[in-house]
Amino acid sequence: MNTLHHSYFRRLLMIAAAATAVDIGASLLLDKPDLGAAARIAIAISPLPGCILLAIMVFKGVRALDEFQKRVQFEAIVISFLSTAIAVFVYGYLERAHLAGPLNMAAVGVCMVFFYAIGYIVALSHYK
Repeated sequence: MNTLHHSYFRRLLMIAAAATAVDIGASLLLDKPDLGAAARIAIAISPLPGCILLAIMVFKGVRALDEFQKRVQFEAIVISFLSTAIAVFVYGYLERAHLAGPLNMAAVGVCMVFFYAIGYIVALSHYK
């Protein structure tokens, strides 16, 4: 791995770790019942800058790929997006049928990553 890639992945991991820490902190703080409305709003949107920065980093990383890797990434993301949408849709009906509790935001993120991994494997195998 060349220095550019190493530097990119190191920055990406640092931003992801910081964003995760803010997410966890916001989640813990929002469990406190004694917070006022303004504080709850500020805490609720506090993860937004990290999430946006992480999205920008990923977007820049994808832009730096060659055309083949872009195509593989595109297919993996499409599979992840559609699979996650189906999972959330089905979960919503299970929730309405009182067979599942409220949807956990972290679970949606885990589903996206899981389905992305599957999509990446499927996309790569398609071109072999």
